[in-house]
Amino acid sequence: MRRNRVFVFLRFLLAILLLWMPKSYLKAEETGYDLTNGKLTILTADGFVQWNDANSGQRQSVTKIEIAEGVRSIPVYAFQDMKRLQMVKIPASLDTIGGAAFFRCMRLSTVQFTPGSKLKMIGAHAFRKTDLRSVFIPASVKEIRNSAFKECLRLSSVTFAEKSSLRIIGEWAFSQTSLVSVSIPASVRVIKKAAFLECRHLSSLKFAPGIDLKKISAGAFSLTALRAVVIPESVMVIDERAFRYCRRLLSVEFSGFGLKEIGSLAFAETALRSVTIPASVQIINSVAFLDCKNLSSLYFSKDADLGCIGIAAFYGTNVESVVIPSSLATIEVGVFSHSGVRSVSIPESVEIIKNGAFSYTRLESVLIPKSVKVIGDEVFSNCLELKEIEFMSSKAPETFGEDVFNNCLSLTTIRIPKDGKGYSGFNWEKYERFIKRKSDNVA
Repeated sequence: MRRNRVFVFLRFLLAILLLWMPKSYLKAEETGYDLTNGKLTILTADGFVQWNDANSGQRQSVTKIEIAEGVRSIPVYAFQDMKRLQMVKIPASLDTIGGAAFFRCMRLSTVQFTPGSKLKMIGAHAFRKTDLRSVFIPASVKEIRNSAFKECLRLSSVTFAEKSSLRIIGEWAFSQTSLVSVSIPASVRVIKKAAFLECRHLSSLKFAPGIDLKKISAGAFSLTALRAVVIPESVMVIDERAFRYCRRLLSVEFSGFGLKEIGSLAFAETALRSVTIPASVQIINSVAFLDCKNLSSLYFSKDADLGCIGIAAFYGTNVESVVIPSSLATIEVGVFSHSGVRSVSIPESVEIIKNGAFSYTRLESVLIPKSVKVIGDEVFSNCLELKEIEFMSSKAPETFGEDVFNNCLSLTTIRIPKDGKGYSGFNWEKYERFIKRKSDNVA
């Protein structure tokens, strides 16, 4: 009887020990994983569940992870914050790497994909803040999600496999890395916001022939070291800030006739020297080329369909000569203000010239066509070299703003038609001494 009691007690004690025993001491068949000498092998999908309960000591002892063939996915947060992890081997069977799977594995420098990889998706933050130096993206991958490789400060190379099926590069996917060059596969359809933002060593960007990319999203390549960019003919929209602060960007070429819109600040504060706007462009948004101080040549196609040049779009540039497209009805606020403009051709299509449109420029003479009905405040203010302006209409603009020619110190002549009417009174009185009718035969 006493012997039976002892036996029952021993069985109870053994059960307790098994419950509290670290899982690494259990058989691999029971845990679904094996941890030996710092190498963690995930044997089955269930192994992730068991590994999730591993103690801190076990997790921080891992230097290498190998996932067995047959496993289909790595769960979210599976290996997050494993400080000693250096290398990971991914099986061909794996189709998903979950969000933040290797987030903040600060020593992770190598990820190997088994040939024949079926991987389709790399989750958000999956490899963020790791020590990866280079990464190969298998042909099977269709999507790289938000911040997948963000802040991989030593990541200098990303290679997309031949015949890549990649369609989506997510927001901040490669931002704040050390990438030097990127070749975007032809399969890519979407490059999301800030995908390569602040890649300060990125000097080369190529798009594969035949790419059907429709949009370069906001801030996608901002704060990079790009020197030249050829925009694919498929691109219809260059979104706001797409190339802002690319201070080494000397050249942009728009291939084809698909581009419809250039977003706000899209090329602001770059080193562009010359820009030719394709005939297809309908909208140039506000401050699109703001403070491009090296931009001296600006060309619009004769058959341009341009309907809007936004506020201060070319503010602070060094553009010297401008031929406004005949499709334009309004010249917006400050559009060429503080620029190097010396000559401008305003077409008969223009009806409105808004506040400060040509203020602080180097204009010497201007011809105002008959079509202009509204001239806003300070349109030509502080044009220190402006000597002569001629109005073609016999009827003064319906609206003539305040201080239109304020501080135009060289102004001597405002020419109007012989039978011109309305060029006097409110806001005109300060300029009446300059008004000369064409019949006055003033040279």
